[in-house]
Amino acid sequence: MENLQAGYKVKTKESIELAEYLQVISDVNRLRILCFLKQGERCVCEIHETLGLPQNLTSHHLKILREAELVIAKREGKWIHYGLNDEKIHYLTELYKKIILGGESGN
Repeated sequence: MENLQAGYKVKTKESIELAEYLQVISDVNRLRILCFLKQGERCVCEIHETLGLPQNLTSHHLKILREAELVIAKREGKWIHYGLNDEKIHYLTELYKKIILGGESGN
């Protein structure tokens, strides 16, 4: 598969990685959680209450986001706070730009 605009040849590993990322964020609840976490770290109770999601569904989506390394969980006492993994999100954003848009950011 080749991007004709930039002449960039898509590597299989990169295309699989991007496809998995897009699959994870294609769920509206996971996307809402990621957008909410842009405001800063939150515990599961804040996430589910603010977004109007059941606690068990919120936990399920957070597990998927953690497995995809998009969210980091930090334990503070008995509470777990969730925040964005900015490095991973930046990497995947750049990968998207490279594969889909045909160049690095700023090009």
